[in-house]
Amino acid sequence: MVTSSSPDDRPASPDAGSQRRALLLLSVLADVIHVITLVYLWQQGSPRVTQAAVSLAITAVLTALTLWSAVPLRRLQQVAVALVCVLLHVNLWSVFQTQRPISSGLLIHVVILALFAYTWLPPRVATAVVGGSYVILACAAAVSRAPDVPGVLLVGITLPLVWYLTVHGREVSRERGRSETMRTLAYRDPLTGVQNRRAGSELLHTLLTRPAGHPGATPDAEVAVALIDLDHFKRINDTLGHQQGDRVLVAVADSLVLSFAPDGTVVRWGGEEFLVILTGQTRAAVRQHVDAALDAVRALHQGGLPVITISAGLAFSGETRDPVALLDLADGRLYRAKAAGRDRVH
Repeated sequence: MVTSSSPDDRPASPDAGSQRRALLLLSVLADVIHVITLVYLWQQGSPRVTQAAVSLAITAVLTALTLWSAVPLRRLQQVAVALVCVLLHVNLWSVFQTQRPISSGLLIHVVILALFAYTWLPPRVATAVVGGSYVILACAAAVSRAPDVPGVLLVGITLPLVWYLTVHGREVSRERGRSETMRTLAYRDPLTGVQNRRAGSELLHTLLTRPAGHPGATPDAEVAVALIDLDHFKRINDTLGHQQGDRVLVAVADSLVLSFAPDGTVVRWGGEEFLVILTGQTRAAVRQHVDAALDAVRALHQGGLPVITISAGLAFSGETRDPVALLDLADGRLYRAKAAGRDRVH
């Protein structure tokens, strides 16, 4: 049976923790500001002490909810908008009761509400919340003894700008995310997660065609390629099935990434073949790396499977800087490693 999940049941995004921490920082800052305001009004004997206390209680609720990890981030954002809206309306109600001046804080509060609403709510819902609040602000200004008409009009002009910047910015972020996803699909092997042949070919071409004496190069350091093939892989697929074969490919890819990190790039070249591209190392160091990679693959323990081995053919840019010719050299040496008994480097 297929069940649908609500937005709150979806996995949290990678930056959910940072968003929650940012919201916590904002709510704590609001608490501090309201405490200072409450103390100031109390010392002045202002009748707005009760209003300030209510405002502090509202921001304290938001802080408590932010600290409560059981509340999903999406729900927390919606509650934050609701509380900011309630806080604004509490202040506007005070204007209706006392006809006090429209302060700059009230005008800024409306803009803050718009930022939160258009960032965290659907555009239509956000427009309803912000538009309704602005209408109430205008009505409050009409009964205020100091309405600050220019300020209210300026906020009215600012709100559409906030709408455009937040909604358009969200679309830009979404499009950027799509582009990154498409780039990942274009340059990553979906099974093993390493770079695919297209990415490997582009990287190799870039490395072999850049000018000699590039930064960081040493006289005896070259671009090296190791063409690696799993031994008897067809036997695994034929006898144990392609699912087990995929499992072996993933395990070998992970092992190669660990063996050649951080200076080597592992590429799934095709089928059971991998290409490793190394830079900035001597031939002796490259050979040691490849020997260690063979040992690491041989030591893999895949339950129910025979010992896995790989063979490798090495070639260096000192022999040729033509990408096709360099790969042909590596392929020929890989073939000789296979012919010599496999599980070795040539």
